[in-house]
Amino acid sequence: MRSRPGAANRVLALLSKMFNLAEKWGLRPDGSNPCRHIERYPERKMERFLSAEELARLGTVLSEAERTATELPGVIAAIRLLIFTGARLGEILGLQWRDVDFERACLRLSESKTGAKVIHLNAPALEVLNGLERKEDNPWVIVGRDPKKPLVNLRKPWHRMRKAASLEDVRLHDLRHSFASIAAARDGVCTGGE
Repeated sequence: MRSRPGAANRVLALLSKMFNLAEKWGLRPDGSNPCRHIERYPERKMERFLSAEELARLGTVLSEAERTATELPGVIAAIRLLIFTGARLGEILGLQWRDVDFERACLRLSESKTGAKVIHLNAPALEVLNGLERKEDNPWVIVGRDPKKPLVNLRKPWHRMRKAASLEDVRLHDLRHSFASIAAARDGVCTGGE
């Protein structure tokens, strides 16, 4: 798998985990993991930042999808919140109304990839949140097709949106990178990532 170093590294990690669990469960002797001394391939870190023109194109596509109701309101809101907050996809899709503090303009996440954290909300993010319909019997901010359940996946809608905006090489996570770079530029700091 030398020609695909990223995939090779994922396979190595998976195999290593499997052998470690086999040792833990007593199916293999301790210290017998054959992956133990195999070095990972160096990988090029994938970072993609959207330009102002690309963000404008995406904004136009989102507005058109909203106007024509070709995407669920939750899909449009989720993508806008990813752009305006720099939050991770799981943080936005798992967001509940109890996590939104309108008074202090922030999201208070009890669980995230890095533990509990606060995400400050700018005016556009607050506008998105204020524009969402709250369902009394649904605690989720980003609602899916079933009005009582959260949206769980943005893969297909994101594929349609990025194609319409001619952003074929842009991943959802790149919206997080773009937010960080815009925020850093606004604050007079040059940064290459999160």
